[in-house]
Amino acid sequence: MVDKTPPVLGIEAYEIFDTLPERGYDDLVSLAAQICTTKIAVVSLIDKDRQWFKARIGTSLCQTGLESSICRFVVDEDCLIEIEDLTADPRTSQNPLVTEQPEIRFYAGVPLRTPLGTVGALAVIDDVPRHGGLLPSQREALEKLSSLVVDLLELRRRSTALGATRKRWRSLIQAMDEGYFLAQALRDEAGRLRDWAYLEVNPAWERHVGIPADAVIGATYAALFPFIESDWIALAAKALETEQPVSFVQRVKATGRWYEGTFYPVGQDYFSATFKDVTSQIAARNRQDGLIALGDVLHDERDIATMISQAMAVIGKALCADRATYGELDHDIETITVAEGWALPGMPPIKGLYRFDDYGRLRETLLAGEALVITDILTDERTRDDSTGWLALKARGVINVPVREDGRNVALMLVHFCMPHDWTSEEIHWLHNAADRLELAIARRRADELQIMINGEIAHRLRNTLAMVQAVARMTLRDALSKEEASRFYERLQSLGRAHDLLHCDEQRAAVLGDLIANILRDASVFERCQISGPVMRLGSRAAMSTALLIHEMTTNACKHGALSVPEGQVVISWQVEASQAGNDLVLFWQEQGGPPVSEPTKGGFGARLISFGLIGTGGVSLRYEQEGLSASFRADAEKIMRT
Repeated sequence: MVDKTPPVLGIEAYEIFDTLPERGYDDLVSLAAQICTTKIAVVSLIDKDRQWFKARIGTSLCQTGLESSICRFVVDEDCLIEIEDLTADPRTSQNPLVTEQPEIRFYAGVPLRTPLGTVGALAVIDDVPRHGGLLPSQREALEKLSSLVVDLLELRRRSTALGATRKRWRSLIQAMDEGYFLAQALRDEAGRLRDWAYLEVNPAWERHVGIPADAVIGATYAALFPFIESDWIALAAKALETEQPVSFVQRVKATGRWYEGTFYPVGQDYFSATFKDVTSQIAARNRQDGLIALGDVLHDERDIATMISQAMAVIGKALCADRATYGELDHDIETITVAEGWALPGMPPIKGLYRFDDYGRLRETLLAGEALVITDILTDERTRDDSTGWLALKARGVINVPVREDGRNVALMLVHFCMPHDWTSEEIHWLHNAADRLELAIARRRADELQIMINGEIAHRLRNTLAMVQAVARMTLRDALSKEEASRFYERLQSLGRAHDLLHCDEQRAAVLGDLIANILRDASVFERCQISGPVMRLGSRAAMSTALLIHEMTTNACKHGALSVPEGQVVISWQVEASQAGNDLVLFWQEQGGPPVSEPTKGGFGARLISFGLIGTGGVSLRYEQEGLSASFRADAEKIMRT
């Protein structure tokens, strides 16, 4: 089917009118005139009101009006037209080109059929009639030459469109907020990617990277940055090898900046990338995560030295630093004793004693209680003349944040970067926050240590007091009580002493139920004849005292009257937490087995009353005197047990 697109609309897409002569078109009209043995040949293109000759030979005319155009008949009919004698054809007999100069007589034209319609003709013209017209071979050649003209037109249109597309893309790239670069891969002898050369960058490059765009073109990655980072080479190599885009969130160690973007393979060892600086976002996220991790360390770790070491690791990683450590100051802030702390592999050891004056004029800032912030020790006026020691530690970007105790600077948090580092206000504020938290945690741990020491002293004195009470009781009550009653009185005092010791052996100031029961059974030499089981349950101080007396009384009764009074008898003691209407209850079970038959006592003394008080003096006691032995259960609110 012939494309009937109006020629005016078709020809505009080629943007060819009034362009300069081109060799390809000129060669084709020369070849057409030679093959057809005519004096004139033209490539005629039809515009709205004229025909224009892109190429011509044998005529000085470059265009004519449509009224004198013969080629328009070829376009209108979209087929080859031959007129053997133009004076004899009614369509052309009155044409000015026939009746006047150049007085043409013969015409043959073939249409230029493009994908956008027929836009003109390739015509051969002579000044003498030609009876019989062109030879068949000449017509065939003219048709083929017209196809070549169309190919040239299409090549121009596609090239123009490609140029326009490139222009639009270039305009977009130049205006985009993301950085952009086009690069060529540079490979070693083994074919491995070792570097790349920058061919093009956009203005945003400078904003995101900090290197002027005009200094980048033609330069290599290795030339722009102090050393090649293998991670970046690997990303570009992956894009080239897989021929697929490769996205990344990656840090340039040389500058400390983070970038998010994508590498795109272009083909033939060329690739491009778009990216944006996300340093502030990554840093904010790392600091937020760091505070959470720091809180866990400061809350969970009990040993001060271990806590500080772990805290430094959290701080160093949160800031993406090369080293983070902790040092204790002397009284006059002349020296600092630095711990090894945390550091990336390759950083030299730092543990030891250092004099501040060996590293520059630092003491004035530290004595004022301020943080020492240095972007680059080589340029800072306080350190540039004493940089040797810093460089030996691979420290260029440095901050020292004071840690205070009782209003006095007692230590420093030290964070180092091996390259210069522009400390942001957010980083400095975060480090002060971390120092404050560390200061409070250290103070709490030392207060705990002091409290443990005080509690130990109190426990020691209380044991001595109980011993004195026992001695006084023996002296005072030896004639007032029977031997059996006196022994039970002394044993109860001893049970209280053991419960008190158990409380002070646990730094949480709460006894563990299983340990408390086991110790009482061991003291009574019946532990091997008893089975104890149950979940870990911590008891508050009052509950521990009450439970110790209860278990002691139950054990004493079992030894005198119950299952433990005979060799084959035993006791099963267990406990569990059960749901209740008010919450959860702790239920302790006492089951004697293999002993003599038991019956409910007819009278109750102090021991019976003590048992009736239960675990925390609130009752909840059930006693069953069964044929196989005493069975008892003691119930109390689990929350009260732990906090009473």
